[in-house]
Amino acid sequence: MIRQAALALLLTVSAFFPARAEDAPQMKAYTSFDGATISYHELGEGPVVVLFHGFSGNADLNWFQPGIAQKIAAAGYRVIAPDLRGHGASQVPDDPKSWPSDAIARDQIALTAHIGEVPYATVGYSMGAITALRFHLLSRNTGRLILGGIGDSVADEFNTDRNTAFRAAIEAAIAGETTPAAKAILARAKATGGTLQGYLGALSARTYTPADLLATFTVPTLVLSGDQDLDNGSGPALAAKIPNARYTQLTGTHLTAVLDPALPAAIIADLNAGR
Repeated sequence: MIRQAALALLLTVSAFFPARAEDAPQMKAYTSFDGATISYHELGEGPVVVLFHGFSGNADLNWFQPGIAQKIAAAGYRVIAPDLRGHGASQVPDDPKSWPSDAIARDQIALTAHIGEVPYATVGYSMGAITALRFHLLSRNTGRLILGGIGDSVADEFNTDRNTAFRAAIEAAIAGETTPAAKAILARAKATGGTLQGYLGALSARTYTPADLLATFTVPTLVLSGDQDLDNGSGPALAAKIPNARYTQLTGTHLTAVLDPALPAAIIADLNAGR
């Protein structure tokens, strides 16, 4: 279960990421399967690498401010990084309870149709990695998977601990409470352009991928997590459930492992291995 201290850390984690003005991506948008407008960043040329960010973040915070997207583009890839539905610039007006199941993963199917290319690789961190699994399950439309910040608990479709903790913090913030968790999630929304209602929608549409379905994956898969990150279970145990998967350990917690230089290095090495 998410600890209140971990949620409170969301208040300050954006300060770890220095602003980067160089290599600014293009901002674009497309119409998704249900008419929602979804925004995405594009940078570089070459095989398409799609990047999915984590819960309550956005593409800029997760991938561009730490310089990860720029390094991938510089290595010879076309980076496509959406602000996931309910996050950043991809706001939807619907009641969170009305979100279709797997809405965020289905948005990515619409994204690949929009750009007209099958992704060479699909990369996700935390919620983005959960989305990557769902996207591949529904579309079977990527050449390789790189999954950061998740472990074997995402193969348990009955595990609601993480969602429950986030939902409690969001509902407390909506109610005007000033607990550390409520203050953290509200600050996160203000810092990233997200909304509390959008976050609730993302939670309502979230679906995990059980082990029997992971066993049907045939694409090369890399699982990455910090040595202090058990927020979503065990990374090595998740890799053991996916055929052709391997595990690489990073340094840090769930939130700080994205700052480990080994993260972009491992991503690029895996991308290059398939070319």
